[in-house]
Amino acid sequence: MRILYERGLDPLAAELAAMGFETARLEEGGAADAVLFASGAHAAMRVRPGAGGALLLNARGMNAAEAANAVRRRAREPIF
Repeated sequence: MRILYERGLDPLAAELAAMGFETARLEEGGAADAVLFASGAHAAMRVRPGAGGALLLNARGMNAAEAANAVRRRAREPIF
C-alpha cells in the first residue's frame, strides 16, 4: 500500500515504512491508497487515488500503530 504524507510527518512515515508500507512525501505525487495530513486536508484532496480509492487520514496525535490500523481497516472494508 502506498501512503503519501504531509511535511512534518516524516517520523511517522519512517515508522510506517519500517512496518512494510510504501511511503512518499505528498509533493512526490502519484497514486496513493492513503494520505496522512496533520495541518490541513487541502493538499491531500488533490492526490490521485489508487484503484480502491484513497483514505484521507488526519494523523495528528496518532502513533504508527494507530495509523497502520486505520489504513489496514480501510483496505479491508468493502467499497460501494
